[in-house]
Amino acid sequence: MRGRAVCAAIVVIIGLGAGAARADSVAGAGRLLCASIEATGCMQEGDCVIGTPSYWNIPEFIEIDLTGRTLSTTRASGTLRSTPIKQLEKMDGIIVLQGAEGGRAFSFVITEETGVLSAAVAREGFTISVFGACTPAPAASK
Repeated sequence: MRGRAVCAAIVVIIGLGAGAARADSVAGAGRLLCASIEATGCMQEGDCVIGTPSYWNIPEFIEIDLTGRTLSTTRASGTLRSTPIKQLEKMDGIIVLQGAEGGRAFSFVITEETGVLSAAVAREGFTISVFGACTPAPAASK
């Protein structure tokens, strides 16, 4: 158990350093490419674990199509997943995305000026919070 605690502390320090770096402005972009940096999973009983996003089966990169209202994994992930964005709102320099699918609800907050991402996914008795960074993505190829 001590080794896991040391590992979690290292992940926190690395995550804090990575989180301090600024991403790109995403203001006006119709498509975003976002990288997950750090994730924390918590059980209803109060047990939480901080780890790399891959520990929680969270893709390293996600494409957000604001115009088409979808979240998708990249081709490189090898797991072609996609889900619709049911609520999209822009307010005071913040993009808020929300949706639900397969018994899970998600909520993303992206700061337009910096591209900083904060997200949460919840299902019965379990939540995951993710911190990341976004940049404008090139137009989708046809």
